[in-house]
Amino acid sequence: MNEPRGLPARRSGRPLRVGVVDEPELVARGVEAMLRPYADRARLADDDGSHNGDPVFDVVLCDPFPVPPAARGSHDGLGRIAGHAPARVLVFSWHTHPVGVRQALDAGAHGYLAKTASGPELLAALEAVVRGERPTPDLRPRSAGVDFPGLSTRESEVLALICEGLSNQEVADRLFVSVNSVKTYIRQVYGKTGVTRRTQAVAWAHRHGWLG
Repeated sequence: MNEPRGLPARRSGRPLRVGVVDEPELVARGVEAMLRPYADRARLADDDGSHNGDPVFDVVLCDPFPVPPAARGSHDGLGRIAGHAPARVLVFSWHTHPVGVRQALDAGAHGYLAKTASGPELLAALEAVVRGERPTPDLRPRSAGVDFPGLSTRESEVLALICEGLSNQEVADRLFVSVNSVKTYIRQVYGKTGVTRRTQAVAWAHRHGWLG
């Protein structure tokens, strides 16, 4: 099998031992299948304590953000990241909003990868964190380029998400804030734009630069 382009070769002579924690079997088996073509470089390892005193895992995959994400549950999960030491921790999650990525990195994660990644991308991220690099998604705000006149950055972001059709709960999940905070931002947006309904806010956004 040809090596995927752009992926560095393993130098240690043994494949990386990869652990998947706090995930359903479906996810673990999916990771196992993704790594199978590269078994000489990385493979799923069982926590059987049979590695002669070496750490059981070189890299741990975990997702500190529950589905759907909830502020309290997310912070509980973030607090467990450091507990996976001495293994390197690669967050493997569906949620890639910059706020959540930064929270995970601040909590001690060594990298962050979306669950939409391909097998070669997963392998590249695993090897990168072992080399001391920090692979992450694009950390630019999702509303980058949207700067509505008279609104703060967060208010602009909330308005952009409303324009995408998200509910208050979905906006809160995307931004990792409470629903009450979202409601406060929406009231501020309404007050500053002179509207009283969601549809009016969307129409105002289209008149002021929203092209989504």
